[in-house]
Amino acid sequence: MKKSIRKIIAISVIVIIYLSAILEKGFGEVDFSIDGIFGLYLFYTFLGLLIIYFTNKYLLNNNLEVFASSKGSFIIDISLAFLLLIFIFFIMSLGKISYGRWQPVDPDRENIVKILKEIFSNPTYTIFLLGPFIWITEGFMAISRAFVLNNLWELKSSKKWIWGSIIISALFFSLVQINNGIPGMINWFLIFLATNTIYYKYRRVYPIILAGILLQTIELVTFWVYVA
Repeated sequence: MKKSIRKIIAISVIVIIYLSAILEKGFGEVDFSIDGIFGLYLFYTFLGLLIIYFTNKYLLNNNLEVFASSKGSFIIDISLAFLLLIFIFFIMSLGKISYGRWQPVDPDRENIVKILKEIFSNPTYTIFLLGPFIWITEGFMAISRAFVLNNLWELKSSKKWIWGSIIISALFFSLVQINNGIPGMINWFLIFLATNTIYYKYRRVYPIILAGILLQTIELVTFWVYVA
């Protein structure tokens, strides 16, 4: 099998996984329950990571170093993660005072608030949510995007193709926020543009994973303190 065909197959697998999530959020009913979040959702996340691992190793004959170039360092990873975090909060704040007002969206968050209160009322659930759950889910989301970009960039090396793939993939992955309306998708489109650009420059997934973990931890702890 040609190398380009194997890469297209690898990309298609991840696209299918995300398409199923997009369709469920856009046209189905998301299971906001402890069993749904800690059970089915976590199962599919693990499955996605395993698919990436085996596809990367056995179909593409790559090792895990493809996600962590030696060009970077731990200090650079930490610095980029905090810069990304600042940028994310800036974009979200900008959205609230601009396009968030032009196209206001009031998604039904009653179920989310209810289940989070239930989780934070249980110390075991709280520790699991703020620890392994966030690490695993944010790891999958960052690695899956990097996996797609790696393979797209190896199909062609022209600057137009590279920047086109950065933009198109950011647009596609932002559709996962379809349940949060257009403002939410715009926010994450801009955020994914930034993460894709940083990944293109440094070819290290660690800053993206760390920024995602920090963001989710801050938002959940804030909810725990002020709401739950």
